Amino acid sequence: MINIVIAILIVLCTTYIGWGISNYYKQRIKFFKELNDLINYLINNINFYKDSINLVLNKFIMEHKPNPTLTKIINNYLNNSTNFNDMIIKNDEVGVLNNIFLHLGKSDSENQIIELKNYSVQVCDLIKNCESDFDRIGKISLKLGLLFGLALAVCLI
Repeated sequence: MINIVIAILIVLCTTYIGWGISNYYKQRIKFFKELNDLINYLINNINFYKDSINLVLNKFIMEHKPNPTLTKIINNYLNNSTNFNDMIIKNDEVGVLNNIFLHLGKSDSENQIIELKNYSVQVCDLIKNCESDFDRIGKISLKLGLLFGLALAVCLI
């Protein structure tokens, strides 16, 4: 009886680990899509309203309610901090975030829009990379977690 309970716990734990890995890749895709939405929002508002960057960023947070990682990054920018360390952001992607936020408000609106469009292309490439990672690793991790747990459970029984 206790072997069956332990086997069920093993299956649940390995499935949960697989789900966590899959969720990590989903969160990365969601983050970069929201970052691209932010860039497009900035392009439209800088061009149309001619508001300050800080006001536009605060409006974005209020209107779109982005995920906590992006909200933290925007708030760090608003508080003059460039801390972009987070679990879902890899070290090579921090450079893209630094470029985006360090160049905000540093030039006139026309050049700012051109830079933001270039950053949007870079973020779209990051989205494609994240989606391919999810297809390669994220989708299979849940299945492998379940199968690994079942294999361990069979060995235990």
